[in-house]
Amino acid sequence: MNLPEDFVFSPSSLQDYVDCPRRFQLKYLQRQRWPAAEVDEMLEFEKRMEQGQRFHQLVHQHLLGIPADTLTKHISDESVRQWFETYLKNGLTDMPKTRFPERTLTIPLGKYALLAKFDVVAIGDKAIIIDWKTSRKIPRREWLAKKLQTIVYRYVLAKGGSHLNKGQTIEPEQIEMRYWYAEHDGATLSFTYDKEQFATHEANLLHLVDEIDSRPDFPLTEDMPRCRFCTYRSLCDRGTQAGSLVDWDTMDTDDVDLADFEIDIDQIAEIEF
Repeated sequence: MNLPEDFVFSPSSLQDYVDCPRRFQLKYLQRQRWPAAEVDEMLEFEKRMEQGQRFHQLVHQHLLGIPADTLTKHISDESVRQWFETYLKNGLTDMPKTRFPERTLTIPLGKYALLAKFDVVAIGDKAIIIDWKTSRKIPRREWLAKKLQTIVYRYVLAKGGSHLNKGQTIEPEQIEMRYWYAEHDGATLSFTYDKEQFATHEANLLHLVDEIDSRPDFPLTEDMPRCRFCTYRSLCDRGTQAGSLVDWDTMDTDDVDLADFEIDIDQIAEIEF
């Protein structure tokens, strides 16, 4: 058994494993600190991270009932202001009125647990998950459909969503997940769900967990482009120079999973050393 009994999986930890088993081992099992920079222009990188965090905070506050005018007058960053204005214009289009912002659900997954932290879940006749994105680029739908976040969020809501629905099960066919892109006037990529996908995802996730828990070693990825933006690259003898921020912004999203610059802001701090 590789995992501690109280290990809690998340979309980001599962994605790390799928991208590179060695990265999963270093980050979650050995809890290895390795403070290499992801990209060459760290000040710009950190600025974008802060902008994304501020936008998420504003949306959360608005969904909790703070008036938009009160929030807007305190926005000093022009990009964040534009994103928030776009959210006010169309961020809640077709959303049921019962809304749960910044909500975490944890469900059993085999011997372990699986956690999903939603930006917002809205429940009515449909159950809509929205994930706010401040990315410079909209990824290809085919790439996003395979992302563990897309798979796990819908699965967790179907499995454990009764907690948000007055004890009533949320059927897979009721569920829709939307990625909402502030930088692109609120464009969305949506993914529906059904019982067949649910069954397939459950089987695949259980298999993935069993594989992680029982494998004798954790090899490096063979997909070398991923290593350009990995903080462990020099530890693994995969280079010492940070990848280019320009390359990150323009690369194909099939090339490396980190092409979405937002990097799941809400999950960055989920592992505490």
